[in-house]
Amino acid sequence: MEHRTLNYRYAEEIFESRNFHEIRFEIFDIINRCPVPALSIPKTRKRGKKTMVFTTDQGALNRHFDKEFTSRGWEYHPDITGDGKTKLQADFKKQRVQVEVQFGNMARWYTDVFKMQVSYSLGRIDVGVLVLPMQEFANTIDENVAHFERVERELPYAKMSITLPILVVGIAPKLTTQPGLRQKNARHPRDSRRSKDSLGSQQIAP
Repeated sequence: MEHRTLNYRYAEEIFESRNFHEIRFEIFDIINRCPVPALSIPKTRKRGKKTMVFTTDQGALNRHFDKEFTSRGWEYHPDITGDGKTKLQADFKKQRVQVEVQFGNMARWYTDVFKMQVSYSLGRIDVGVLVLPMQEFANTIDENVAHFERVERELPYAKMSITLPILVVGIAPKLTTQPGLRQKNARHPRDSRRSKDSLGSQQIAP
C-alpha cells in the first residue's frame, strides 16, 4: 500500500524521537505489507438509476491489521479508561501509542478520534494514529466509508477541542496524484500564524 499522512499537532515530530521511532517503523511496515484483497463476488447496490460495484474485501483488510499488530506484541482491543466502567476499547495499543484502523462508515472516524482523546486526557497515551483509506480506495470498499480526505478537511477545525497529537494515515493501492505522495501538516483554516516545513506545507500552531 502507498500512503499519505496528515500531521496534526506535531504527531510526526513525536514519532521522530528515539522513544517512538521503532513503533513508527512497525506501523508503516504493517501498512506497506497490506494486500488489496478482492471479493470473490463483488457487491453491488442500486440507488435509483445508479449501480455501485464494490470489489475490495473489507473483512480481509481488518484481519490483516489484526494479525500484523497482534503478532508484533500490540495490545488488541484494550480497555481505554482502565477502570472497567465503560466499554470503550482501542483497536491497538503499544506503550504510549494508540492506533485506530477504520474501513467502516463515515461517522466512525469521529468515534475513533474521541477514543484517542479520552486516552490522552487520562494520561494513558502521548500520540494517536488513525489509519483509513483514501477516498478513491474507500469507494471500492462500500458506500459512505470514512476516508482520509474527509478527515484532512475537517480535523483542523477541531484544534481547540481535539488536543492530542494525531498522525492520520491515508492508504491506497496506488496514489494517483503527485501531491498525494507528500506529507501534509494540519493547520487550523482560520489561524493566521503559519510556519513552513521542508515540503512547504502549513503546520498547525500549538
